[in-house]
Amino acid sequence: MRTPAAAVSPFLALSALLLLLVATSVAANGYGGGDAPAGANGYGGRNDASPGPKGDGGQEGGYQVPAYEKAVDGLDAGFYRKSCPDMEGIVQKAVRKAVRDDYTLAASLIRLFFHDFAVRGTDASVLIDLPHQSERYAYASKTLRGFDLIEEIKKELEAKCHATVSCADILTAAARDAATAVGVPYWSLKYGRRDGKDSIADEADRLVPMGGQSVTDLIKFFESNGLSIIDLVVLSGAHTIGRATCGAVRPGLCKRAGTLERQYGDFLRRKCGAGGDGEYVELDGETPTAFDNQYYKNLMRGRAVLDTDQKMLPDSRTGGYVRAFANQPSQMFVHQFAQSMRKLGEAQVLTGNEGEVRRKCSAVNY
Repeated sequence: MRTPAAAVSPFLALSALLLLLVATSVAANGYGGGDAPAGANGYGGRNDASPGPKGDGGQEGGYQVPAYEKAVDGLDAGFYRKSCPDMEGIVQKAVRKAVRDDYTLAASLIRLFFHDFAVRGTDASVLIDLPHQSERYAYASKTLRGFDLIEEIKKELEAKCHATVSCADILTAAARDAATAVGVPYWSLKYGRRDGKDSIADEADRLVPMGGQSVTDLIKFFESNGLSIIDLVVLSGAHTIGRATCGAVRPGLCKRAGTLERQYGDFLRRKCGAGGDGEYVELDGETPTAFDNQYYKNLMRGRAVLDTDQKMLPDSRTGGYVRAFANQPSQMFVHQFAQSMRKLGEAQVLTGNEGEVRRKCSAVNY
């Protein structure tokens, strides 16, 4: 049973307090926050009980262990402790320098990580460079950035720890370090991912959410990959930084007369009418360089740049979370973002003897 809309607000103050308490208690375990704001849709914690990709939950007494708390076989926080002890430091140093030089690269690395996850899980398949064949050349990948940075990091790691660190682990760590560089709480990672050998452009165009999907479509996509409805809402909040091209914004403008705030709609039409498809629009026009909850406040005001974002507010399955994040301090969102990003990096991964450890992130081994 869902809590009626009128019953959501009394829970909000309690939800923020509970989340902060959970965030504090789990910090010792390396997590960035709790899994869900209690009361956002009438439940405390997780939004659903669907199993993750690597397990089906378990019982400890009367408690159902959520799938996201179960260990993924083959992943270990100490995976490189002996074989490449400086791995995390090398990645972090390179990412932080890159983000200092170009702040917009933080959003780009997070997006690159998500696009990789969307096709066959986090296996670095998006990095493979096969013109007109690999995911990198899909229409969905047209504006992806960060490839050169990942390749530079891989080159440095190969010099220090030859044939040891996978590109999938590098990309996962780089996305974490990009997020923490712009204000997201640090979360610890487990390593041992292997790199995929297949990368097909058509799969990226078919699987990567690129606008036009309904909320139902997005929920199905997330749940089929072991994530939940709250992960959908939270990870969409990455749009609190970053930009969209007018080519992505313009097609939906004519259909949004009833949901797009009039003055903001006029601004978008002028901005994208004067520029070409490559013109950029800040996804959060209020605080574009701050990783905060302004994205959700924008949805409440009808000021989402992308139609797929705005659709989450009126939907009964996602709207409660949007309102909870909009009405509470930014800490509530950023702590949950860290948790959802950790889950993203452990969904549908290759481990053990699966896949390979590439020598170059842009090419499979031969």
